[in-house]
Amino acid sequence: MKFGLMTQIQMPRPWGENAELLAYHHALDQAEAAEAAGFGYFWITEQHFFLEIGHSPCPDMLLSAISQRTSHIRLGFAVVLMTVNNPFSIAERVATLDLLSNGRVEFGMGRGSTPYMVDAFGVTRPEERERAQEATEAVMQMFAEERFSGFKGKYFDLPPRHVLPRPLQRPHPPLWAAASNLASYERVGRQGLGVIGVTRNSVAETRDAIRVYREAIRAADPRGFVGAGANEQVAGFALTYCHEDDRTGRDTACAAARWYNGDNDAELNSVRFATAGGVNAVVEKFRNRSNDELIEDGMAMGGNPDTICRIVEKWAEAGLDQMIFVLQAGRTTHEQVMRAIDLIGAQVIPRFASKPAAAEQEWQR
Repeated sequence: MKFGLMTQIQMPRPWGENAELLAYHHALDQAEAAEAAGFGYFWITEQHFFLEIGHSPCPDMLLSAISQRTSHIRLGFAVVLMTVNNPFSIAERVATLDLLSNGRVEFGMGRGSTPYMVDAFGVTRPEERERAQEATEAVMQMFAEERFSGFKGKYFDLPPRHVLPRPLQRPHPPLWAAASNLASYERVGRQGLGVIGVTRNSVAETRDAIRVYREAIRAADPRGFVGAGANEQVAGFALTYCHEDDRTGRDTACAAARWYNGDNDAELNSVRFATAGGVNAVVEKFRNRSNDELIEDGMAMGGNPDTICRIVEKWAEAGLDQMIFVLQAGRTTHEQVMRAIDLIGAQVIPRFASKPAAAEQEWQR
């Protein structure tokens, strides 16, 4: 089992003075602490216009800053919105970060979870998938060709150019796709991409989707892969809090999970979770479970180190390769996040260091 940390710079009101300044510098501190604690990955989402919910529109800039304060933790886009960014810009930014980080980039791609973010860029819901597909094809071509020969599609007409700089990881960094819906796992597998899921669905609900993903990626024709070869990895992110006192850890994690999943008074809640049936469906799914039920179902990751390890084991047995903790969420404070990072590093991550790949074992059953 590998471990990652994810943020999207959540900032619930009320705000104090210089709230955004502090939030960004706290993210830098958290990434640096995560590397010291033994985390292998630091992920950040691309969010636009999401007041309180996600103040992270430029993940490449934050990851670039982190690259200069760390030496080996992998730096992940989770994800770049392929619908609203020009393919030239995507290739340039990913490659620049790869150079600055000495080849530590993980390149996740997605379309956006709600029209609210993308329609401001002139992108309508019906065209999202096709537009993202064109952008992805163009970026992969830019990575594959020393001099990009040009691309012409329905949405992009890109002339031949030298696309610079070139990434350190050749022909490109590891590729991932977001899959907030379980039905997306099979499609991601056929494309040869790693999958980044969310524990908004329980372990029991997700188990079959992981199995289907592995079947799809292993049976797929490599000629249909998005990139140069398959990246067979399943990651999932969970709202998390770890504390010496089990009850405190459980309740803090579940409070963050409920806030993150829409049970709050943020003014933009009504436009969230378009790909998951809307915010009301997500909120009700969490309200119908007690805190302890959320933990036992794997939909939140909270408690003392022993409880955290037990729930991680459940996800490992279901086939997960990487557990991504989301600690900076809801009203969890920076000080709480830093303490949890240290505790996870001391008492959770070491317990999985020598264990065999659970995903391989599960696939063979």
